[in-house]
Amino acid sequence: MLILGIVGSPRKTERTNALVGAILEGAAAAGAKTRTIYLVDYAIRAYGTAGAGPACPRELSDLCNEADALAIGAPVYWGDINGLAKDFIDTVQLRDPSGKPAAGVAIAGGSGKGLLSGLQNLYHFLYHRQYRAIDPTPVSRFNFGAALASLRKTGSKLAGMAQHRTPFAGGAWNDRWADVLAHYTTLPYLTRGPLDEFILLAQQLIAISDGDSAEQARRHLDSALSLKAQGQHSEAAHHAVQAYKLLFFDEG
Repeated sequence: MLILGIVGSPRKTERTNALVGAILEGAAAAGAKTRTIYLVDYAIRAYGTAGAGPACPRELSDLCNEADALAIGAPVYWGDINGLAKDFIDTVQLRDPSGKPAAGVAIAGGSGKGLLSGLQNLYHFLYHRQYRAIDPTPVSRFNFGAALASLRKTGSKLAGMAQHRTPFAGGAWNDRWADVLAHYTTLPYLTRGPLDEFILLAQQLIAISDGDSAEQARRHLDSALSLKAQGQHSEAAHHAVQAYKLLFFDEG
C-alpha cells in the first residue's frame, strides 16, 4: 500500500513540502508505505505544447497510477495554484482511478488571500478524475501549525481508505457521476467565495491574537457573519476586511 506525496512547489524545503510531509507522516504511522516526489524534478510541459509525446513524463504518470492514494500540495500565487502544479494536473496520464483516495492542500503565503480558490482548483482536478477526495485543507501562514496537526490525521484516514478502496457506483465513466457528485457535495470549502476567504482569514488571525485589536476584529467578524447570514454580502465584506486588516502582520 503506497501513499504518494506530490509537492508542487519549486522550493523543496518550504511550507508545501512540510504540509505534504504531515499527510505522509500520518499515513506511515498507520502502516502505509510512503514516497515523496517533487514536480520540479520532472520536465513537465504545458498542455498543448507542440511536440511528440505526453507533456507529463511517463515515469511520473506511472508513479501516480501505481500509488494507492495521492496527497497533493501546491502553493498559491495570485489566487490560484502555481503553474508547475497546474501543468502537472493538466497533463498527467491517468488510468481510471475511480474511488482511489486522495487529499489536497494549498498554502497561501504572504497575505493569505487565495487559500480557498487555490484549494478548489486542486479538488476540481480530483473531482473530474473521479478520485474519492477527503479533507480539503486551506492553509495560510496564520494557521500553519494547526494545519500540520490536522493533516497528520488526514494521512491516517488515507491509509485506511487505501486498504479498502471503494470505487464509485456505476460501471462506465459516465454512469458514475451521480455517486461522484454526491461525494463531493459533502466536502467543505469547495463552494466558498472571496467573502468566505476574508472571513476565514480573519478567524485564523483572531485565533492567534489577543489584546484590544483582537477584540475589535472579533466585533467586526461577528458583524460580517451576521450580515452575510442576512444576505447583505456587500456590507459583510467591509466588516470582514476590517477584521482582517486589524490583525494582519507582515513577515518582513
